[in-house]
Order: sequence, then C-alpha cells, then structure tokens
Amino acid sequence: MSSIDHNELFEQYYQNEYDFNTASLSPDEIADIKRLAREKRVDYALAPMGTGVFDWILKQNSNIRFELVPFDSEKIDGMLYIPTMGKERAYIILNANKPLANQIFTAAHEYYHYVRDYQRFKETPYICDFGMLKDVNEMRACRFAAEILLPEEALFHEVQDYSRAMNVKSMKEMDFNRFATLIIFMTVKYQMPLKAVIYRLSEEHYIDSIDKYIENYEFIKKVLQEIKIFGKRVDELYRTENSYVLPYSSTYQDMAKAFFTGNALREDILEDAVKLNLNMNLINGLLVEDTEVDDDDDDDDELFSIINAKRG
Repeated sequence: MSSIDHNELFEQYYQNEYDFNTASLSPDEIADIKRLAREKRVDYALAPMGTGVFDWILKQNSNIRFELVPFDSEKIDGMLYIPTMGKERAYIILNANKPLANQIFTAAHEYYHYVRDYQRFKETPYICDFGMLKDVNEMRACRFAAEILLPEEALFHEVQDYSRAMNVKSMKEMDFNRFATLIIFMTVKYQMPLKAVIYRLSEEHYIDSIDKYIENYEFIKKVLQEIKIFGKRVDELYRTENSYVLPYSSTYQDMAKAFFTGNALREDILEDAVKLNLNMNLINGLLVEDTEVDDDDDDDDELFSIINAKRG
C-alpha cells in the first residue's frame, strides 16, 4: 500500500459536487440488521463475498432465481418479483445495464426484501431505486447489503491493518488522500460500489465528516480507474457483464425439462449436476412433482408481463 504515491494520483482530478441523500436508522433497527447479516453470513466469516453473493443467495433458498434484464431506465436498480399464484418462487431481477458492482449490491439488497418483505411483495411486485432512500425500508435493505458485503468486524480489521501500514495510531491522523486510498482498496477487495464503501466507513464512525468524500466521489472513482495494478479487477466491476448469474433458461431449465419429460432419471441428472459443479440445492428444488410444472409457466408469463411494462 505504501508504494503508491497518493498525491500524484489525486492531484489529477477534481469533482466539486455530488448529491446523495440518506437518513439515519434507529439504533434498534441497525442492531436488528447487524444480527440478521451475521446470522446469514456465518459461512463466510470475515472473508470478502463480492461476486460470491449470487451463489450464496441461491444456496440460502432454492426457490430464488436470478434474471438479468436490460432496463432502459437508469432509475431501476433491481426488483424482487414473487408470483401471486403457484409455487413459492421468487425472482431477483437485476438491471443488466448497471455495472457489476451495482448488481452485486442490488442482489444483496433484494435478498433482504425477500427475507423481510416476502408476503408484502407477493401482493405487489416492487421496483427498487437506490435514489429513493427516503423510504425507510429501502434504507434498511441498503444497510443490510452493506453489512453482508462488508461486515463491521471485517471493516475493523481492515482499518487496523491499514493504520499499522501507514504507521498512524488512529484514522484521525490520516489526510484525505490516504483515507481515499483505503476506500479504493476496500472497493476492489470487497467488490462493492465505491460510494457504498464511503458510507460504510461513515456508518461505523471511521469518517467524522462524509461530505468531502461524497463531494469528491467522481474524483476518487477516476483515481480508482487509473491504478494499473487493479486494472482487470476494476474493469470487471465497472462492466455490465455478469457471468456469475446463470440464466434459469439454460442448464438448470434443460435438466428440469429432461426430468419432467422422462428423458432422464433423477439419479442421472443429479450425477451430471455434481460433475458440472452446479448448485445442488437449486437442482433438487427443480426436480419436483410434475403436477407443479404448469405453475412455473404461469409464473414466467406474469413475470415477463411485469418486466415489459417497466422497461424504458
């Protein structure tokens, strides 16, 4: 870390305004979110989750599926769709036009809604817009996503390690450039939106005044994109391609069709799934009684009707 010339990197850019408004959750709400995140994240301990969030969510519940939809509207980050009829399915729909870092955060955000708001969303499919954080429930979902992707304990260790590397006793001794460099390192390591990392540091009280970092958000982002040693990893985070989400219409659906049409035995499909290193919870969830298949078709028709209505 100390090999980077902080001043040389940061003096090339300048950004004088950025507007991102949020509001404080109550201590009880935050405590509840932290408890839920720790409970759900137990297998990861303090390790970065990043792109692993997609597979992690599928392993949490085999009824969840992902869909990537190229919404034209920049305001749509994602949505949780739960069919009003049929099996207990849930679709986490990601805006395929958003960078991978945003899709990672959105997936965790929507999973919170699945855990906490299942019944309400079953009655009314819900569009999430991170710009509308006046909605307290949206703030809860964003805080949960932040806690899942960068938990309090992991952040503490990162700050301690960085302080030792910088040879300072506390974060208050660091100037803007060194603090911004820490933000960049954590953005890359934890594969989160840079702005989410800034707010994460503020939430845990490592930043006293967040304004100067938000005002210089584009400035820090440009520096992030200029660091050559992070080139490939940063490029991936800011591209829209998402190779971590397998569309349900591919391998999984083909296996389910083979089972339901009698072209393959359950045992053979499970053996092939193991060889292909597929999500066994999802495979087992798909190989259910034939009488339930028509419900999936109805679910898909309803889902695609909603998506088409929201696009553009």
